[in-house]
Amino acid sequence: MMEDGNTPQTVASGDFLGVWTWNVQTEIVVACQDVCHYADIPSETGIHGVPTERFYAAIHPDDQAELSRRVDQTLRGNDAFSAEYRLTSVRYGTVLVRSTGRCFQDEAGRPTHISGYLSRIDGPEESRADDEAVLTKVTTHLTDARNAADKLSSPVLSRLISAVLLKAGFQLANLVRRN
Repeated sequence: MMEDGNTPQTVASGDFLGVWTWNVQTEIVVACQDVCHYADIPSETGIHGVPTERFYAAIHPDDQAELSRRVDQTLRGNDAFSAEYRLTSVRYGTVLVRSTGRCFQDEAGRPTHISGYLSRIDGPEESRADDEAVLTKVTTHLTDARNAADKLSSPVLSRLISAVLLKAGFQLANLVRRN
Protein backbone atom coordinates (compact mmCIF):
# COMPACT_ATOMS: atom_id res chain seq x y z
CA MET A 1 0.00 0.00 0.00
CA MET A 2 1.31 3.47 -0.93
CA GLU A 3 1.56 6.33 1.57
CA ASP A 4 -1.42 7.98 -0.12
CA GLY A 5 -3.55 4.85 0.36
CA ASN A 6 -3.34 3.67 -3.25
CA THR A 7 -1.89 0.41 -4.43
CA PRO A 8 0.52 0.93 -7.34
CA GLN A 9 -0.30 -0.80 -10.60
CA THR A 10 2.07 -3.34 -12.07
CA VAL A 11 3.07 -1.86 -15.40
CA ALA A 12 4.49 -3.90 -18.24
CA SER A 13 6.95 -2.43 -20.70
CA GLY A 14 5.30 -0.26 -23.34
CA ASP A 15 2.33 0.51 -21.11
CA PHE A 16 0.66 3.86 -20.72
CA LEU A 17 1.41 5.40 -17.31
CA GLY A 18 -0.66 8.56 -17.30
CA VAL A 19 -1.20 12.17 -18.32
CA TRP A 20 0.52 15.44 -17.44
CA THR A 21 0.28 19.17 -18.23
CA TRP A 22 3.00 21.79 -17.78
CA ASN A 23 1.99 25.46 -17.52
CA VAL A 24 4.72 27.47 -19.27
CA GLN A 25 4.06 30.73 -17.39
CA THR A 26 3.75 29.34 -13.86
CA GLU A 27 6.13 26.39 -14.40
CA ILE A 28 3.67 24.15 -12.56
CA VAL A 29 3.13 20.53 -13.57
CA VAL A 30 -0.21 18.81 -12.98
CA ALA A 31 -0.12 15.03 -13.35
CA CYS A 32 -2.30 12.02 -12.73
CA GLN A 33 -1.74 9.63 -9.86
CA ASP A 34 0.40 7.11 -11.76
CA VAL A 35 2.77 9.71 -13.22
CA CYS A 36 3.17 11.11 -9.70
CA HIS A 37 4.05 7.66 -8.37
CA TYR A 38 6.85 7.30 -10.93
CA ALA A 39 8.22 10.70 -9.88
CA ASP A 40 7.98 10.04 -6.12
CA ILE A 41 5.42 12.81 -5.73
CA PRO A 42 2.36 12.19 -3.55
CA SER A 43 -0.59 12.03 -5.94
CA GLU A 44 -2.74 14.28 -3.77
CA THR A 45 -0.09 16.96 -4.33
CA GLY A 46 0.68 16.28 -8.01
CA ILE A 47 -2.92 16.36 -9.19
CA HIS A 48 -3.13 19.97 -7.99
CA GLY A 49 0.25 20.99 -9.39
CA VAL A 50 3.86 21.12 -8.26
CA PRO A 51 6.87 23.14 -9.42
CA THR A 52 8.67 21.74 -12.46
CA GLU A 53 11.76 21.10 -10.32
CA ARG A 54 9.87 18.40 -8.37
CA PHE A 55 9.44 16.39 -11.58
CA TYR A 56 12.94 17.13 -12.86
CA ALA A 57 14.31 15.72 -9.59
CA ALA A 58 13.00 12.29 -10.67
CA ILE A 59 14.70 12.45 -14.08
CA HIS A 60 18.07 10.72 -14.33
CA PRO A 61 20.77 13.43 -14.19
CA ASP A 62 22.30 12.23 -17.48
CA ASP A 63 18.95 12.79 -19.27
CA GLN A 64 17.98 16.21 -17.92
CA ALA A 65 19.92 18.32 -20.46
CA GLU A 66 18.43 16.49 -23.46
CA LEU A 67 14.92 16.73 -22.00
CA SER A 68 15.39 20.47 -21.46
CA ARG A 69 16.61 20.82 -25.06
CA ARG A 70 13.50 19.06 -26.37
CA VAL A 71 11.20 21.21 -24.24
CA ASP A 72 12.96 24.36 -25.54
CA GLN A 73 12.64 23.10 -29.11
CA THR A 74 8.92 22.54 -28.59
CA LEU A 75 8.46 26.00 -27.10
CA ARG A 76 10.22 27.59 -30.10
CA GLY A 77 7.59 26.45 -32.55
CA ASN A 78 7.61 22.68 -32.92
CA ASP A 79 4.25 22.02 -31.28
CA ALA A 80 4.80 18.24 -31.16
CA PHE A 81 6.71 17.04 -28.10
CA SER A 82 8.43 13.68 -27.70
CA ALA A 83 11.27 12.68 -25.41
CA GLU A 84 12.72 9.49 -23.98
CA TYR A 85 14.44 9.59 -20.62
CA ARG A 86 14.96 7.63 -17.43
CA LEU A 87 12.93 8.24 -14.31
CA THR A 88 14.32 7.18 -10.97
CA SER A 89 12.02 6.53 -8.05
CA VAL A 90 12.03 4.71 -4.76
CA ARG A 91 9.08 2.54 -5.83
CA TYR A 92 10.19 1.52 -9.32
CA GLY A 93 13.94 2.11 -9.46
CA THR A 94 15.16 3.44 -12.81
CA VAL A 95 12.78 3.01 -15.75
CA LEU A 96 12.93 4.22 -19.33
CA VAL A 97 9.91 6.29 -20.32
CA ARG A 98 8.61 8.16 -23.34
CA SER A 99 6.78 11.42 -22.90
CA THR A 100 4.63 12.48 -25.85
CA GLY A 101 2.53 15.60 -26.11
CA ARG A 102 1.71 18.87 -27.76
CA CYS A 103 2.43 22.54 -27.10
CA PHE A 104 -0.55 24.89 -26.98
CA GLN A 105 -0.35 28.62 -27.67
CA ASP A 106 -2.40 31.69 -26.90
CA GLU A 107 -3.93 33.88 -29.62
CA ALA A 108 -0.63 35.79 -29.98
CA GLY A 109 1.26 32.55 -30.65
CA ARG A 110 2.99 32.40 -27.25
CA PRO A 111 3.27 28.93 -25.70
CA THR A 112 0.95 28.43 -22.73
CA HIS A 113 0.97 24.69 -21.95
CA ILE A 114 2.53 21.45 -22.98
CA SER A 115 0.20 18.51 -22.32
CA GLY A 116 0.84 14.87 -22.95
CA TYR A 117 1.14 11.36 -21.68
CA LEU A 118 3.88 9.17 -20.28
CA SER A 119 4.55 5.56 -21.31
CA ARG A 120 7.06 3.07 -19.99
CA ILE A 121 9.38 1.63 -22.65
CA ASP A 122 12.32 -0.76 -22.96
CA GLY A 123 14.35 0.83 -25.72
CA PRO A 124 14.14 2.82 -28.92
CA GLU A 125 10.69 3.47 -30.33
CA GLU A 126 9.36 0.56 -32.28
CA SER A 127 6.00 -0.80 -33.27
CA ARG A 128 4.73 -3.25 -30.67
CA ALA A 129 1.99 -5.82 -30.99
CA ASP A 130 0.24 -4.29 -27.97
CA ASP A 131 0.17 -0.70 -29.31
CA GLU A 132 -3.59 -0.90 -29.86
CA ALA A 133 -4.19 -1.96 -26.26
CA VAL A 134 -1.91 0.81 -24.97
CA LEU A 135 -3.60 3.48 -27.09
CA THR A 136 -7.01 2.22 -25.97
CA LYS A 137 -5.86 2.62 -22.34
CA VAL A 138 -4.51 6.09 -23.13
CA THR A 139 -7.82 7.23 -24.60
CA THR A 140 -9.74 5.80 -21.64
CA HIS A 141 -7.50 7.62 -19.13
CA LEU A 142 -7.62 10.83 -21.16
CA THR A 143 -11.42 10.66 -21.32
CA ASP A 144 -11.55 10.21 -17.54
CA ALA A 145 -9.12 13.12 -17.07
CA ARG A 146 -11.14 15.37 -19.40
CA ASN A 147 -14.37 14.52 -17.56
CA ALA A 148 -12.71 15.40 -14.25
CA ALA A 149 -11.27 18.63 -15.70
CA ASP A 150 -14.74 19.62 -16.97
CA LYS A 151 -15.72 20.11 -13.33
CA LEU A 152 -13.06 22.80 -12.80
CA SER A 153 -13.91 26.49 -13.04
CA SER A 154 -11.32 27.02 -15.78
CA PRO A 155 -12.02 25.28 -19.11
CA VAL A 156 -8.38 25.48 -20.31
CA LEU A 157 -7.27 22.14 -18.84
CA SER A 158 -10.28 20.34 -20.29
CA ARG A 159 -9.52 21.78 -23.74
CA LEU A 160 -5.87 20.77 -23.49
CA ILE A 161 -6.77 17.22 -22.51
CA SER A 162 -9.32 17.10 -25.33
CA ALA A 163 -6.61 18.04 -27.82
CA VAL A 164 -4.32 15.27 -26.57
CA LEU A 165 -7.29 12.88 -26.59
CA LEU A 166 -7.96 13.77 -30.22
CA LYS A 167 -4.33 13.06 -31.16
CA ALA A 168 -4.46 9.69 -29.34
CA GLY A 169 -7.69 8.87 -31.15
CA PHE A 170 -6.08 9.59 -34.52
CA GLN A 171 -3.13 7.36 -33.64
CA LEU A 172 -5.47 4.56 -32.56
CA ALA A 173 -7.51 4.89 -35.77
CA ASN A 174 -4.33 4.76 -37.89
CA LEU A 175 -3.12 1.69 -36.01
CA VAL A 176 -6.45 -0.10 -36.44
CA ARG A 177 -6.48 0.84 -40.13
CA ARG A 178 -2.97 -0.68 -40.62
CA ASN A 179 -4.05 -3.94 -39.00
